[in-house]
Amino acid sequence: MKTELLGQEKNIVRIKLDIEAAEFTKALKKTLNELSQQVSVPGFRKGKTPRSILEMRFGKEAIYNEALENIVPEQIRQMVEDYDLDVMDTPTLDLKEPIKEGQPVSCEIVFEVRPEVELPDIENLEIEKVVTEVDNDAVDKLEKRIRIRMSEIKPVERPVQDGDLVDVELTIRVINPDGSEAEDQPRKDPTKDKINLADETIRKEVREALIGKNKGDEVHTEFNVEEKHYDRELAGKHLVYKMKIEEISEYVLPEVNEEFYKNVFGAETDIKDYETFRARLKEDIEKEVLTTTQQDLEERAVEMVAKNSKLEIPENFIARQARAFRKSDEDWAKDNDITLTQAYALDTEEGKKGYEKLLNERAENSVRNVLVMDELAKKFDIHLEQADLEAEFERRATLYNVTKGFIAKNFYENPDRLDDLRGRLRWDKIVKVLLEHMKIKEVRELSENHENHHGE
Repeated sequence: MKTELLGQEKNIVRIKLDIEAAEFTKALKKTLNELSQQVSVPGFRKGKTPRSILEMRFGKEAIYNEALENIVPEQIRQMVEDYDLDVMDTPTLDLKEPIKEGQPVSCEIVFEVRPEVELPDIENLEIEKVVTEVDNDAVDKLEKRIRIRMSEIKPVERPVQDGDLVDVELTIRVINPDGSEAEDQPRKDPTKDKINLADETIRKEVREALIGKNKGDEVHTEFNVEEKHYDRELAGKHLVYKMKIEEISEYVLPEVNEEFYKNVFGAETDIKDYETFRARLKEDIEKEVLTTTQQDLEERAVEMVAKNSKLEIPENFIARQARAFRKSDEDWAKDNDITLTQAYALDTEEGKKGYEKLLNERAENSVRNVLVMDELAKKFDIHLEQADLEAEFERRATLYNVTKGFIAKNFYENPDRLDDLRGRLRWDKIVKVLLEHMKIKEVRELSENHENHHGE
């Protein structure tokens, strides 16, 4: 067999494969024998079915193609090695002319290879890391949340105060950006709801509308929802709240004593006094802040390197990732008992165009990041070793108080989960090395350039 590089256009490589007549005839005989062993034809023993019968059942062209497919895989492996190809997807076979038995067979193998990536000078990239000091105010807030979670709720006969729990009959109208009412109103009919004014995430418009009002009062407020709101169905919309106050309750906070510490941390806790309790809360907050800060730093580091890398992303890569994201969005909508049309306002031409633009932007950023991270892995010779996987099994076993074997068995019995874990561990390993080579500047808050970059 002979191969010839026909050329490369962007990330598509075409290689001609010539198969000698004798080699194809040998493969054809093997294919016919295998088919004869597999099929059951009345009047013939298995393995003795005449070729003419097999051709009538399967078709001559199909048998030729089967024979070709028995030859090509090994040749493809050899091509990848000979031409040093970094293949991204399964190659395709393009048969230029019909196969003629007794004559050489010529075909083209089309490879989709990884595009070239030119990384920036990593050592000269500077990234900011936010260093946050946990103050008494943060500890106060956490203590209050814990005490509220463990408190008793007592109805009161007085106006609403900040921090109360308010039972309301709630109606919500959703208005589209163009001023029209949303087709699918989630709460067009009054529903019973509890609004916890001790919750710091309650919108100030709702909070201000309720404070000072009495049981039986009807209150009204409206506001615009942010474009990047977590609820995709409401993002960018205008909400009109109508609330009738049915009950006002206050939280009766528990006394902070040894019994309280046991209820919070468990009966075996060694916390006996208020000072130690506060120190423990501060320690927990610091751990959470450190984790969040590190995650943010890692995300911005990847984005920074990707943004400063030079590469041309093939359109088919973006289209493939966009299809995957769309499927993910459809699954999310289904899990939330809505349709993709409802979630992204796809009932209008403007909504469809906006969603497609968002989808392609997400896909392009994702593909860019993956290609850049793979190039970083090559640059720094980063590989996921079995020891890395074993260490993760050990970590999870300790975390969940089970055996390492139990964790490993669960992953090895689920190849998709195992592949996902391998991918995440490899990604984390690349990010760790990346940060070791970047300049890190500790700051109290991100500069405007770093904030804008992170939001892109």
